[in-house]
Amino acid sequence: MFRKGIGLDIGTTQTTVCSVEDGILLKEPTVAALDVDTNEVMEAGEAAIEMVNSSPDKMYLCWPVWDSVVKHAGVLAAVLRIFFRRAIGRTILRPQVMVAIPCDLTEAQSNAVEDAVLAAGASRVHLLEAPLCAALGAGLDFASPTGHFLVHVGASRTEAAMIFIGDMVTHMTVQTGGKQFDDAIIRYMRSKHRLYIGMRTAEQIKIRLTDLAADHEERKLDVKGRFVDTKVPRVVSLSSREMLGAVREPLSTVLDAIVSVVEQTGDDMRADIAGGGIVLTGGGVLTGMDQLLADVMGLRARVAANADTAVAEGAAIALERLGK
Repeated sequence: MFRKGIGLDIGTTQTTVCSVEDGILLKEPTVAALDVDTNEVMEAGEAAIEMVNSSPDKMYLCWPVWDSVVKHAGVLAAVLRIFFRRAIGRTILRPQVMVAIPCDLTEAQSNAVEDAVLAAGASRVHLLEAPLCAALGAGLDFASPTGHFLVHVGASRTEAAMIFIGDMVTHMTVQTGGKQFDDAIIRYMRSKHRLYIGMRTAEQIKIRLTDLAADHEERKLDVKGRFVDTKVPRVVSLSSREMLGAVREPLSTVLDAIVSVVEQTGDDMRADIAGGGIVLTGGGVLTGMDQLLADVMGLRARVAANADTAVAEGAAIALERLGK
C-alpha cells in the first residue's frame, strides 16, 4: 500500500482524521480508557467510554488534551496510534500527517504535539494553524488576492483571523468555545432555577434551545436535574429565549474577539470583509450565530457546510498541496 497522507485535528473533546482521497476517516472523542492498576491505555474514543461504563471499578477515562494543549503525551500517543489503525488500517508505510494547531501554542507545546503524533506512528509531521486549515477546508480561495475573514469556534477556544493569500494578516484567540457555553448554562441553571445539571444535559440544552437568530421560532424543553438544596430530582421548563441570557457572557467574549480583528484590519481588507462576509467553522458554532453577526456588525456571515470537519479536511488539503 502506498504511503497515505492524512489531515489531523486533535481537539479537546474530539479528534478528526481525514484524507483528500477518502474524506473523513474517523471522528471520535479524544479520550482513553486506562487500567486503574497499571495506567495502561486499553481503548480509545467511543469504545473507551463504553469500556469504562461497563467496568468503572477497573477502568477510568483520561482526556489527554486540554484546551488544545497536550497534558498527557504518552496517553495521547496511544490514543492516536489506535485512531490511525482504525482510520487507515495496518500499513507497512507509515502515514505523513498534517496537524492543525492553535495559533498561540508555544514552541514547547507545538513540539509536544509533533512528538505525540510521531510516537503514534507517523513518518513525518507538519503543523499548520487551525484557522488556515479551516479556511482551506471551507473552500476559501488562497490564490485570489482577496482577504477572507474566518472565525473558528472550537470546544475550548475561538480563533478569529483575517487571511490573505494563505497567510494570517491579523488574528486573535480567546479561551472561549463550546465548553464555555455549556459551563455558562450550568451556572445559569444553578443560580436561576436552583437546579444542578451535568455537562451532557447542558450540551443538549445548548443544541436544542440556544438559537441566536432574532426571528427564531420560540422552543421549549423540559429539563430534569437535582434541586441544589435538597438533591431531589426536579423538572424545569426552559425556553429558547431564556437561553440567550444564559450564554450572554461567553458570547460577548467571542463577539469582542471578532470586532477586535476587524478593528486591526486595514481599510482595503475591511472592504474585502464587507464583500465576502465572515465564514464560521467549528463544532462550537451556535445556531443563529451567522445571523447575529449580520445583525450586530452589519456584515454577511455564513456557517460552512462542513463546519465541524473543515479543520481536518483543510489539513489534508494543505498536506496534498505541500507535496506538489
